[in-house]
Amino acid sequence: MNKKAVFKRLLILALLTLSIVCFSEVQTQAASPYVTQTLNRYGELVPAPDAYEAILKLKKFPNTLGAVDSLSNPKDLFIDQDDYLYIADTKNKRIVILNDRYEYVNSFGASDGKLISPRGVYVRDDLVYVADYGALEDNQSGRIYIYQYNKTDNSVTFKEERACPDSPLLKVENFYFRPEKIAVDMNKTMYVVVEGSFNGILMINDTNRFMSFFAPNQVSTSLKTKIIKFLYGDNEEAIISKTLPPPPFNVVIDDSGYIFTVTQTIVKNNLGDTLKKVNIGGINYFPVEMYATSDFVSAIPGSVGNVFGVTKNGFIYEYDKEGNLLFIFSGKAVGTDRLGLFNSASAIALNSKGQLFVVDDNDNSIQIFKPTQFVNLVHHALGYYNNGQYIESKALFEEVFRYNSMFDFAHKGIGLAHYQAHEYQKALEKFEIANAKEEYSDAYWEIRNEFLTMHAGGIITGLVILVVAWYVVKLLNKKTQAFAFVGNTVSKIKQVPWVHQFSLMFRFIKKPLDTGYLIKTNKRINILNGVVYLVLIFALYLWGLVGRGFLFNDVIIERTILLKEAFKIVIPLVAFVVANYLTSSLLEGEGTFRSIFLTTMASLTPIIIIYPFLIIISNFLTYNESFIYYFGLTIMFAWSAVLLFIANKELHNYSVKRNIFNFLVTFLLMVVLIIACILVYMIIAQVVSFVSDIVKEVIFRD
Repeated sequence: MNKKAVFKRLLILALLTLSIVCFSEVQTQAASPYVTQTLNRYGELVPAPDAYEAILKLKKFPNTLGAVDSLSNPKDLFIDQDDYLYIADTKNKRIVILNDRYEYVNSFGASDGKLISPRGVYVRDDLVYVADYGALEDNQSGRIYIYQYNKTDNSVTFKEERACPDSPLLKVENFYFRPEKIAVDMNKTMYVVVEGSFNGILMINDTNRFMSFFAPNQVSTSLKTKIIKFLYGDNEEAIISKTLPPPPFNVVIDDSGYIFTVTQTIVKNNLGDTLKKVNIGGINYFPVEMYATSDFVSAIPGSVGNVFGVTKNGFIYEYDKEGNLLFIFSGKAVGTDRLGLFNSASAIALNSKGQLFVVDDNDNSIQIFKPTQFVNLVHHALGYYNNGQYIESKALFEEVFRYNSMFDFAHKGIGLAHYQAHEYQKALEKFEIANAKEEYSDAYWEIRNEFLTMHAGGIITGLVILVVAWYVVKLLNKKTQAFAFVGNTVSKIKQVPWVHQFSLMFRFIKKPLDTGYLIKTNKRINILNGVVYLVLIFALYLWGLVGRGFLFNDVIIERTILLKEAFKIVIPLVAFVVANYLTSSLLEGEGTFRSIFLTTMASLTPIIIIYPFLIIISNFLTYNESFIYYFGLTIMFAWSAVLLFIANKELHNYSVKRNIFNFLVTFLLMVVLIIACILVYMIIAQVVSFVSDIVKEVIFRD
């Protein structure tokens, strides 16, 4: 083959390759516009693999006439068992029905002129319940409308119009029947969210008779109001603003018997009860302080006991059946219109495929999210987990680790599988990783029982031998003085001046009055003894941070700052001593700064004696015996407080009444001193920062 033929073939091959590159479809996967997050063991949000992927935005659709139709300010969405969508198209005054292929099939409400401002929709069997807010200028125009939809012939029939039920409980001042959301149970009982209903959700039966208010929120009263109420009682001259509970915002029913309510109210540190899972009796099964937000607008239960909530800003929260946060994803659209982000979310729904549908009332659209393989694994495992089939869920949770090795819920699930298989030590390790303390306590209980069953006889025998040996040594020493050198050595050590002074502090427990007087009058007792006590207390505090049992320790050791921990101990004690000295100087107290410092430190002797034992036994206790640990702490602090009160009274030669007044003023002055120190620190920090900026400016200019 000549060179010319080879060149032609190479040229043809190059052109063919170029045409394939130019004309073939190149599949690219765009990065997700949002970050999926979950909680770690410390209650902090951390990134996680994508749980849901935004796949479609429904904004316009052809109607039966062939024209392009669209939504206007949609407020609610319901998906039935056949995956038909029922959309409350508020400004268009209608309910729009789309089939499972998201095709327009029908709409109603606008043509008959009944719907004015539909804001809630719910489907039970073949009945469509619509919560209509009514006209703004007519406070009596709110209605519940009931339609019947027949999928066979695609017909909609108006059934009934229901106004405000005739009940004396609803005939109160400033109450207007303004339905915003509705849910209907299997008995056709309606749960209606009415604007401004502070008493809770209205329960109305199938004959439009008002039954009761359901799941009212609790009233939170400020400390100021409580004090005024305590001081003035029912005195009408005391102006106390009326405190009202926040009204419910939304409601949804799970056919398993639970009702989920949404409330918009203030939460602190992202903890609150704005999303509740209640039974028919109104009992909330979610923890009062669960990771939540203040702007939930809608919720929907899932198929494995989970529940989804969406916020006004478009953040979607997923919880398990116990109210533990699984994921947070999606969010607010800023500037650009991106699939998966929202301008103003108003409702959330779920179809039979596990896909999420979220309504954006500002963008007049519905966005659809499909679950990823990762979240499908989590849900599959969650199904077994909820049924108590922990061993069956173990393999699935291990598969979850391929996506996220630090997913704490998976560690907990595997730990429960080990626990169910009686592998308690392995379960203990997993529970510690997941920070699952209740389960850790149960596993440790089993381990301890096994240990005691095997070694109880040996432990009792060893204790008996020690007791017998002690009495034998005492008897032998009494007759032969064989161990007299031990007592003599201890006596000599006690005679060492600094040891003698230090031991006087321990006498404070038995004889606080005598020891306090001795500290007050004996100038040879050095202030250094108090400093040693302070250092010893701080050392015990540090030991407690690292040495307490897992069940009784919430400290994150790797994030602990030594100087900050030192301030927690040193500053309050020093502030008390200084404040007490200044106060006693004004109130004719007899104590000096030295004596106040020494007696204050000596009063903390119960902490030095008791706390080491509490640290040790905390490693061998479960939650069933936690009262031992907390009772020990109570005794320790109460004993120290009593000693401090007695010492202060005798030191300054006060009466009981004057001593109490001295303490009150001391604590008030402590607060003032600490605030002053903070202000001085901030001023110094600002000056240092200002000088540093000037120096840097001069250096960089040169």
